[in-house]
Amino acid sequence: MGSTLQPAGSTCTIINEEPTYAMLPPFSKGYLQEKIEYALKMPKIVSVLLPDGSTIVRLLKQLAMTSAIRVDEKVANYFWQYKAEVSFDMWATALSNGFAPPIPFLSSDKSQGPGRRHSLNPFPPGMKPGFLRRPDVIIVKNPMVRWPGRGTVDRDGAPHVDNMLRLVEVKFPGDTWNEGQEDAYQKIAGDYKNRMTVIDVSDCNGELKKVPVPVPLPAPQTDDEKQRQRVPIRTVKSIPEPAWYEEWWSWAERHGEEAAEAVAPVWDAIHRGYSYVSAETSAFLHQHAPWIFTAGRWIADKASDAWVWVDEKGRELYRYTTAQLKAGWQEIVRQTDMTWELLKQIDWAQVGMTIVKALAVIVVVVAAVAVVIVLAEALVAILAALIAIIATAGAEALAVLAVSLGVTAVASAG
Repeated sequence: MGSTLQPAGSTCTIINEEPTYAMLPPFSKGYLQEKIEYALKMPKIVSVLLPDGSTIVRLLKQLAMTSAIRVDEKVANYFWQYKAEVSFDMWATALSNGFAPPIPFLSSDKSQGPGRRHSLNPFPPGMKPGFLRRPDVIIVKNPMVRWPGRGTVDRDGAPHVDNMLRLVEVKFPGDTWNEGQEDAYQKIAGDYKNRMTVIDVSDCNGELKKVPVPVPLPAPQTDDEKQRQRVPIRTVKSIPEPAWYEEWWSWAERHGEEAAEAVAPVWDAIHRGYSYVSAETSAFLHQHAPWIFTAGRWIADKASDAWVWVDEKGRELYRYTTAQLKAGWQEIVRQTDMTWELLKQIDWAQVGMTIVKALAVIVVVVAAVAVVIVLAEALVAILAALIAIIATAGAEALAVLAVSLGVTAVASAG
């Protein structure tokens, strides 16, 4: 292997840069090592129980690294040197036999013009199946320019200046190249020997062998909890309470069937896995989405143009007017590039880590793909309600809701 990065006070190699490709820029080594070290503390995999009874397995380390970088991006309003999982359109490249540079998908919110951030939708509108790639990290030359590509035009034809410094692919233990992945990343990077870095992570600190001890259920608020390992968030203005990873990320791998419950939907927490969330997240959800702690369901109240959460005895406990849902949905779309079709495919969602009084990071599974969503915490309840409504409402009610939310116009944007 090539050059190595070492933690302070240790001779243990953490990450190796493959010599076939470019070395990391010196300023990037510490930042990426920090994210990788936190990601190594996550279990290798987690089993996720889907509504149809099937189970899928997903790497949590990749999610942990993406989450930590995405939060940094969000705090910096995406004027940030590092971009996590930028989606690239490979279609034009394929048509040109590899000569045209792949084009990054940009946000569906066009109010900021060509200078808008990259799309956060893992399945951006306009993609062609089989012609989409999402490298782990893009390092840009100028963090004050959001454009993450090396090409000079976007998908709308607007001009740009090459801003890609490095494409970085991180291979955690057990992670290998998928079919066509390495070749596609070389095309995205262009001069891959100078623009592409492949990091092979070794578990020299034995994080994969450490078996985390589960907390008592429900997790109590203790002094030990306040000392939980937290993720540094990089911003000009200091954040006194950085993000934390949920406890189930740390020990779900060990507990088999219990793990499936631990990653149950936030909106069905009372029945499926609420006990596995930390005291901090419990308090967060009680404040922003108190309805999830009582068994029930959402029903449409046509007379008052609202959706109402009723318990198992039919008593109303909470309601959102259609206007509130529409306003919340439009802001969710603006912040995350989510589409109605993507929302309908969410199999489960759970708060993964949180920054106090600012943002929530939610991990969702969409069509068997684990996706990280960074969202203003006030919108978590709206998103959870919409997921729950879609999961339980009939086709006719959903059609009415879609029209009232104006999703046709929103989905077609971008």
